[in-house]
Amino acid sequence: MGKGQLTKAIGVGMGLVILGACRSSHLEADSCLADVEANALDRALQRCNRVVKAHPQDPRPRNDRFLLHTLLQNKDAACQDIDQAAALLQASGAKSHNDLRAEILVRADSCR
Repeated sequence: MGKGQLTKAIGVGMGLVILGACRSSHLEADSCLADVEANALDRALQRCNRVVKAHPQDPRPRNDRFLLHTLLQNKDAACQDIDQAAALLQASGAKSHNDLRAEILVRADSCR
């Protein structure tokens, strides 16, 4: 299995795990992937676009939107999001987001 295929398989697997997320009417920074249905990825992307707009300085929504773009096979948009997420995380100087930092770095590697 090639690197691109492995990345896609991981993304799909992560997407399926997240499908069971709780509903929320308030747009939380980590709510991009709430209620995602495999047959409604465009709708999920629209929701995530609103979350990104509501939280422009938070890297988490862009990290989540990377996954949606990947599932929709839009690598350019996915890579743009993950690069922005990495920049936001670095600019924040937050040291407590080790898991998020690691996830972003792995995803950014898939864009190289």
